[in-house]
Amino acid sequence: MKPYELMLIITPDHEENEADALIENVKGIIESNGNIINIDVWGKRRLAYPIRKRSEGYYVVYVFECDPSFVAQLNQALRVIEAILRHMIVLYEDDVEKLKTAQTEEETPEVKDDDTTEDTTETVEDSTETDVTAAESE
Repeated sequence: MKPYELMLIITPDHEENEADALIENVKGIIESNGNIINIDVWGKRRLAYPIRKRSEGYYVVYVFECDPSFVAQLNQALRVIEAILRHMIVLYEDDVEKLKTAQTEEETPEVKDDDTTEDTTETVEDSTETDVTAAESE
């Protein structure tokens, strides 16, 4: 399986939930024969030139792995969807493993170590006891 990158430009006429539904629809098409590595939603951007009398589009970039034979099927499936202004599928040139590790690092939440907070409070308590003892001896 080779890594590919798909860029979609969706018509901005739809509401955000409709655009999200289309993003999930395309995700389902890709997952039927491949593995999605990353989905990057850029949001609404200005187009370099008008496409179908529109000056803005909603950009989404998918990075996925699939067999080369599936790319033609995906291309045909995306042509049929009217809400997609343009799409482009290219081979992904960057390091896929680097992208996968970055993706897993984002998903794992940082866990705070409770032991360090307890240690600092004990240290503060110990120092106040020492100060009180020193004040009593004077």
